Amino acid sequence: MSVRLKLVECVPHQRFEFDYNRNAIFFQSKLIKLSPHEADILHLLLLNRSRVVPLGTLIERVYGATEPETAPVSIRVAVHSLRRKLAETGIKIRAEARVGYEIDVESVPEMNLGLKDKVLSALNVAKAAGQRDIADRLQAVLHIVETQTIASGVVEAATGTA
Repeated sequence: MSVRLKLVECVPHQRFEFDYNRNAIFFQSKLIKLSPHEADILHLLLLNRSRVVPLGTLIERVYGATEPETAPVSIRVAVHSLRRKLAETGIKIRAEARVGYEIDVESVPEMNLGLKDKVLSALNVAKAAGQRDIADRLQAVLHIVETQTIASGVVEAATGTA
């Protein structure tokens, strides 16, 4: 991929953190190194949680205009390797026959997109598209969402309704 995506820097999941810029996963204080292709694939799958990402889209995003003839096989090999590296985290990649791949949210239900994730995703897209005004407004919305999440956590802890 000639230009690295700058959409999602990291995605938290219990003791799981994906650092796209460093091609690394941190899980239970352990570093799991990824190849650039594996990081690109995981990044796209996490951005599209609970949706199948077509093989053609993965190829396009990983290789861009310089797609080799072996791209489909290369993607399959990278997904296989990524599955092995993700095994201990509990995060699974599911194949949809003749279509593509997706993160199996059934095995990780807390990875379903909440409001904060949706705002973060929109914010990252606005930043990547250079839409500064929209990004600034989404940043303000994100602050409100985070403040409400923290406040609701404090109320739940105080009342024992967590």
